[in-house]
Amino acid sequence: IAHSNVLYGETAAYTDEAQHVEDRTSGNYYKWISSDFNAANFMLSGGYDSYYNNIRTCTYYITNEHRISYEGLSDEERTYWLVRARFCRAWDYFELMRHYGQAVIYTEVYSTDETFRDVKRNTVEEIADFIISELDWCLQQPENEKSPYAFRWKLSNSDAGVLNRGFAWVLKARTALYAASPLFYEEGSKYTWEYAYQINKDAVDALLAHDHKLFDVKPTDSYAFNSYDYYHVYPVGDISRSVDKETIFACSSTLNMWQDNGLPTTKGQKSCGFCPTQELVDAYETIDGEPILDLENPYDDEEHLKPNYNKKNKLYDPQNPYANRDPRFYGSIYYNGSPRFIAKPDSVTVYTYEGGNCGISEAPTEKFNTRTGYYLRKYNQNTSDEDGNHDGHMNEARMAEMYLNLAECACEAGHISDALDAVNMVRERAGMPIIEEGIEQNYLRLRIRNERRVELAFENFRFWDVRRWKIINQTE
Repeated sequence: IAHSNVLYGETAAYTDEAQHVEDRTSGNYYKWISSDFNAANFMLSGGYDSYYNNIRTCTYYITNEHRISYEGLSDEERTYWLVRARFCRAWDYFELMRHYGQAVIYTEVYSTDETFRDVKRNTVEEIADFIISELDWCLQQPENEKSPYAFRWKLSNSDAGVLNRGFAWVLKARTALYAASPLFYEEGSKYTWEYAYQINKDAVDALLAHDHKLFDVKPTDSYAFNSYDYYHVYPVGDISRSVDKETIFACSSTLNMWQDNGLPTTKGQKSCGFCPTQELVDAYETIDGEPILDLENPYDDEEHLKPNYNKKNKLYDPQNPYANRDPRFYGSIYYNGSPRFIAKPDSVTVYTYEGGNCGISEAPTEKFNTRTGYYLRKYNQNTSDEDGNHDGHMNEARMAEMYLNLAECACEAGHISDALDAVNMVRERAGMPIIEEGIEQNYLRLRIRNERRVELAFENFRFWDVRRWKIINQTE
C-alpha cells in the first residue's frame, strides 16, 4: 500500500470542507469550481490505469507463485507474500469501486494481444464480494506473532507500513459501507444496511478484542489542546501501540504543514494551501452539544451566505462566534483572534481580518493569505516557529472512523441504540455531550453525518462521503 502521507486536501477543496488558495489560477481547483472538466480530463480519474497495473502485477504473482523456487524460504514466508499480493489486489479493487462503481474483476493475466471484446464489468455486489473474500482468505492464514513474515495483529516499531490484520478488518468494513450507500447500492444486492451493519460490528469487535481503542492520552498544556488534537501530532513511530492504540494502519512520516499549509507569520511558509471554509466552521457544535445550524436546512440561500440557525441552540452568539465551541474546533482551525502557540497564548495572535498579520486576501495570485478567513491548525505542532516542518501525521485507518462507520450502518439499519453507543464513543473522547436516546432516525442520520464531518476533517473522507450519500451538489 503506497502511503505518502501528503495532506489529502485535494478532495477537501472539491467540497465545502476547504478552499484552496490557488483555485483562481490554472489547475484542478480552478477547473472544479468553474466546471471546466469532462470524462477525458476529470481530476480524479488518473488512477484507473495504475489500479489495473497493480492488479495485473499482483495477479501475475498469485497465479505463478507455485512456479518460483524459494531456496531457504519457509512456508510461512511464502504465505506472507501471497497475503500481501491478495491484500493489495483487494485494496486496488476497493479504490476502483470507490471511484467508478462497477469494474472488471479478473483473476488471470491476459496476454498482450487480448481484445477484451467479451469482457463485461462486474456489479458492485460482485466486486465487494471479491474484495471481502480476498481479505477473509488473508485473515484465515496462520498467525505467528514472533515471525517478521507474519500477517499479524501486533507489530513492532520497525514495522511502519507493514500490513496487519486490523487493516484487513478496516477494508472489509469500508467495502460493506460503500456497497450499501445510496450511490452504490444495487436493487436486490445482499449489501443492505443490515448486512453492512453486521460486518462493521464484527470489525469493531475484532479490533477491540485486540487492544485497539480511542486515543485518550491527556497532553501537556504546551503540546496540544486535548486528546483529539494530541492524537494528530503525537510523535510518529509508535507502531507497537504502546501508547497510541487508536491507529490501525500508520504512516511513517510527518506532514509539511508550515510549508504547504502555513500561516504568513510562520517561517518557511510557501503557501497557505487548503483553508477551512465557513461551512466547516459552522459544523462545529457548541460545547453543550447543540448544532449551530438547523441540520435539515442549514442555509437559506444557495451560496450559503445566510445561515439558518438552530433555534434550540441558546449558547451560540453570532457576535462572539468562536466562544463555547466543540473542543475539536480549537485544535483544528486557526480563526481570527486565536493564539498561534498553545504554550505561549499571549505571544502571537492570529488576525485574519483584511490588513491583519494573517489577513484575508482576494488577490488571485496571492498564495500566502487565506481566501476564507481561516487556516488549518490540525496536524500543526504548536510549540514554536523554530520547529520547522516537524508536524503531525495523517494515518490511513483509526478507531474513530470505525466507530463512525458502525454508527452510520447501525442508524440506517434501524439499530438506534447501537448507533448512539458508537457515535457517543467518539463524542465523549472529544469532550462533547452524548446524543441522548429518543432521537428519530432521520435526525440521527444528520447528526452522525455531521460528526463524521468534524471528527474526520481533512482526512480524505468528506468528498467520498457526500458523493456516496448523493448530496455532493449541496456541498460544492
